[in-house]
Amino acid sequence: MDGLHPGIEPKTIHRLRSLLVPALLFALCPTAQASNICPAATDEGEMYDCLQQKLKASDRALNTAYKTLIARYKDNGISGKPPTQDQMLKKAQLAWIALRDASCDFETYESREGSGFGSIHTFCLLEQTQQRVEYLNGLVGAP
Repeated sequence: MDGLHPGIEPKTIHRLRSLLVPALLFALCPTAQASNICPAATDEGEMYDCLQQKLKASDRALNTAYKTLIARYKDNGISGKPPTQDQMLKKAQLAWIALRDASCDFETYESREGSGFGSIHTFCLLEQTQQRVEYLNGLVGAP
């Protein structure tokens, strides 16, 4: 027994660590998370294709929310003082796209040489885009 884990045998602690560490790493792995989104994918090519389809669908949802907000905020501003609210949204959206792309490039940097890079990078873009869709849809639903 050790002082950190009184009452637990070192052999038991070692066994638990040997089970929990791989499970935790698997749960945190983007490819493992992507397999939850595309459970029918049986290989890297199918995973990539599936994630690309999901990303395109998220992009469509993003564009729908964005266009709704642009129409709502059209020419909405302080009289005679640009920019208008729709111009500010456009500026924010362009900045967000640049941030999303740069963030995913950074987050997936270490996997660039691997065979799963396409799926890992696409999964990152998908996650970020889905979060932005939620945010914009929240604005759409707001008065």
